[in-house]
Amino acid sequence: MESLAETSALIERSALVKDLVRCLRDDTRSGALIVGGAGAGKTAVLKAAIRELEPHRHLIRLTATSALASVPFGALAPYLSRLPDRELDSYAAVVEAMARSLKSEADRPLFVVDDAHCLDHGTVRQLAQAAATGAAGILVACRPGPMIPEEFLALWDDGIISKFDLYPLSRIGTHQLCEQVLRADVSPWVSALFYKAADGNPLMLMSLIQHARASGALGLRHGVWFLLANPDMAQVPAADVVDRQLRSMTPEEKTAATIVAMAGPLSLSQILRISGPKAVDALDTAGIIAVSTGHDRLVRAASPILGEIIRQRVPAGRSSALRSSVLSLPSARAAAPGAALNRLRWSMDCGVEIPPIQLLQAAVAANTDLDPATASRVAGAIRDARFLPEARIQLAYSHFIAGHTEAAVACLESAQPVPSGRPSYLAALLAARLGSATPARQQHPDAGTHRPAFELPIEPGLLESRARDSLSADFATCTDLSGRAPAGQPPDVTAAGGLATELLSHSWDGKFMAVGTVLRELIAAAGAYPEIRVPAVSLLAELLTAQGQLRAGLRLDGEAWGGARTASLELPLVYEDLVVRHCLNLIWAGDWDRLGNVLDDYAAREPGRLLYSGGMLHLMRGYSRLRQGRMRESLAELRLSVEELTIADPLGLLPFARAVAAYAAAAVGRHHEASQHVLAYRLSVYREPKTLHLLAEAYCRAAEPGEGPGGSGAGALARLADEALHESLRGVETDIRRLALRGGDTSGAEALALSSGAVDGPEARLVESYARAVSASDASDLIGISDDALNAGHGLLALEAAQQAERILADDPERWRLTAVQRRVHHRLVEAGMLSQLEVVRSDHGAPLTARETEVLELVSGGATNAEIATALCVSLRTVEGHLSRIFAKLGVGRRADLLDLGPLPS
Repeated sequence: MESLAETSALIERSALVKDLVRCLRDDTRSGALIVGGAGAGKTAVLKAAIRELEPHRHLIRLTATSALASVPFGALAPYLSRLPDRELDSYAAVVEAMARSLKSEADRPLFVVDDAHCLDHGTVRQLAQAAATGAAGILVACRPGPMIPEEFLALWDDGIISKFDLYPLSRIGTHQLCEQVLRADVSPWVSALFYKAADGNPLMLMSLIQHARASGALGLRHGVWFLLANPDMAQVPAADVVDRQLRSMTPEEKTAATIVAMAGPLSLSQILRISGPKAVDALDTAGIIAVSTGHDRLVRAASPILGEIIRQRVPAGRSSALRSSVLSLPSARAAAPGAALNRLRWSMDCGVEIPPIQLLQAAVAANTDLDPATASRVAGAIRDARFLPEARIQLAYSHFIAGHTEAAVACLESAQPVPSGRPSYLAALLAARLGSATPARQQHPDAGTHRPAFELPIEPGLLESRARDSLSADFATCTDLSGRAPAGQPPDVTAAGGLATELLSHSWDGKFMAVGTVLRELIAAAGAYPEIRVPAVSLLAELLTAQGQLRAGLRLDGEAWGGARTASLELPLVYEDLVVRHCLNLIWAGDWDRLGNVLDDYAAREPGRLLYSGGMLHLMRGYSRLRQGRMRESLAELRLSVEELTIADPLGLLPFARAVAAYAAAAVGRHHEASQHVLAYRLSVYREPKTLHLLAEAYCRAAEPGEGPGGSGAGALARLADEALHESLRGVETDIRRLALRGGDTSGAEALALSSGAVDGPEARLVESYARAVSASDASDLIGISDDALNAGHGLLALEAAQQAERILADDPERWRLTAVQRRVHHRLVEAGMLSQLEVVRSDHGAPLTARETEVLELVSGGATNAEIATALCVSLRTVEGHLSRIFAKLGVGRRADLLDLGPLPS
């Protein structure tokens, strides 16, 4: 399998190869020692160095194998072919023959040995002596630690040869390797998952990539490789390398490696009760296990793929015996993350009967970690009738996360009747998600509409009368995951969790004001119960920012995010909901640095979740790029988001992603792609984010081709903005009116100024000034606003203001002003990564006049001056000038006199 590494490019090894070749050409050195674990790429580095040296150095290749290790001077046998067989056992004869051969060489030879840890002792001594005397050079590669021959280490200590260590690939190097092997672009979450699985080992990585592609776990979609399912890591082709390592271990080492793989992470003190320090050190050095630093000193498999391979190689009988020895170990003070689940899997593999409460706890933990396969296995093993409803709820969650909606519905229906308390809350949350994910089931077969189970109406004040007490009773009686009340305490069947569910997971369309009132009551009633309080605070924060109350929203968002990271929220998918809302609030605030940190931190800390949540991260990053005006970067992220969410979308974000992608595609001139996204959006059912449904509709309207300022799109955007105003979503209203103004409908500038004036935050102040400058056709103000917006990090607003100024100056007699603004627009476009000819702001030419503009034109035709028009219409002189500028643009004229030449307007 080493040949797999040889065929790969020397990713993150090129600099090392250059240093190695430079060292071997240095006459003051007698060679080099390359050290790396199995699969680290030693052979690839060795061959790359040989290619550089071969034309200029006399190379002698020696073969080292495990079979030859027991043969004295076995590796040197081809070089000593003239020595009689009877003298091969004589050390003195070999030394003499070796010296004669080296003296006969015209140039000093370089002995090249791969897998030098397999050399016999006699050969090692001969090579070390040749290097020490300068008779020959050596280039040897071997595994680390005790496997390095002591004679070679002595040469390095004395400065006679150099040592080069091969380290695992970084995450970036892993991504490069994935793209090289797959010969196409690769989703970053593929490389993130593979990096964690193989711990950066090149051989294991390439083997995992090939296995995932062959098994269908990797799929090519629109020229990019995505992960469609988690691959079976125990079946990778490179498993035979691990098999050979296991066969070469001592029984003590093999036992320790097996126990760590089956039950780890374990504390070092626990392992040392089973195996001696020497065995643990040998496994650590060989790269089979990893021992953490610090006070805890946890021992785990060096990589998940190694752990799975070892786990699958353990015979059933030996597995049961080893499990008994582990059970006799004293318990650690606190179980390491993942240890409990590994031991439970081990017990299930051994056929041990496990208490149902432990199985249920494991199912909850697995679903919370977005590991539906494990959750399904452990929940499906529960047979106790008392726990079957909760088990079926967890089975339903595992099916839902995996995208099997019908199976999830069936499992949830089979869980009836659900016990009150926490199980009822979990079931209600999932029922609400299923209700929005399966619209076809909402229609009752007889008549009318069928609402999902556990749904309660939103009525302000309802909590005041009953939920405060029922919430406390409902959750306080839950002493464990079963949700059963202690003896003597009847369960509260009012299920306040059901009321929370309506708020947390059901549609809010048309009732945002009521939602805000009830959320505040629910937060007050939830008290110290974070599983209800934290999501409710997060939802209220999202609602407030959408309403334009940015400061209050960000304050609550900070509280919710702190609670999400500190409280134990064992609610499947709720943590991901909190991540989405936190990111949206940061986007509203324009806090791009913190947003990037949140997304990077999630991807680094939760790589196992990325199969089901990776699309969410791409969406948040792409949406933030769009809000910054970096359209090309935005579209690249949103394309990945749409594909990832098509594969797995448990949060229901795909329609919003398609809407944003449609607008980004239209902005960079990809109108066919934009139309495809709009069509897909129209065929979908919108779910999340709840507060941005109207904005998603607006993005699609703005992206549709042919929607100029006078088209039906302008009217649709105005209606959507009015609807957002009716719902008091002033932040959403402002964004929609900006889209309309960007589309050329300058008649809405005053309305945009009013809506942005009702929104908190520095960007809103810039938008308000921008809208008033557009309304007054003040190019100078717009140029200044463009500069201010760019300096504040609002690139899209900077571009809008610059192009509005360009539109106003199109017929300015002072052409230099137009040229300067056009240059400024060009720079803004380049900074935003857009086409230099892109029109973010569409022209007014050809658009119909508004009623007020018609009045102004009639007065101009009658010979009225600007001051007389202002007096007649009760507006400012600046407003009249703005109306005239838009009239010039729409009618395609450049002077006041040209208006008179047009004749009367058609009725």
